[in-house]
Amino acid sequence: MNNEVKRFKVVNVLLVTFVLMLIVSVGLMLCQKWFIYTVNHTTSLSGKVYVIKKGEPVQKGDLVGFLWQGQIKYPKDVIFVKIVSGVEGDRIVVKDRDVFINDKYIGRAKKQSADGKLQLEVISSQVIPKNEIFVSTPHK
Repeated sequence: MNNEVKRFKVVNVLLVTFVLMLIVSVGLMLCQKWFIYTVNHTTSLSGKVYVIKKGEPVQKGDLVGFLWQGQIKYPKDVIFVKIVSGVEGDRIVVKDRDVFINDKYIGRAKKQSADGKLQLEVISSQVIPKNEIFVSTPHK
């Protein structure tokens, strides 16, 4: 093969790759009205990439995404993905740092952040208020 043919093949492959990337990018941008895309940078959940459908009702066991308000450690508008462990009307009971919802063990609240720089408070025993949920992850 001469150099002219090789150059044509390389340019052709690059052009096709660019067009495909452009189509995917435009498709993702158009879908942002209905979906949020996020990457999990921690080991809190096993998945790495999440597609979240906006405005869907949630129930126990569902994965949900929400925008962090930026108060502590993480910047504002980072998307957190968690598991719905309790819904309105469920009873949260805390014994030491062990959290139970309707007598089901959810997990033990950590005393400090993973990097050890931040002391963490545990939720108080309560009934989950109307229009609120309790979320958790199986941190190790």
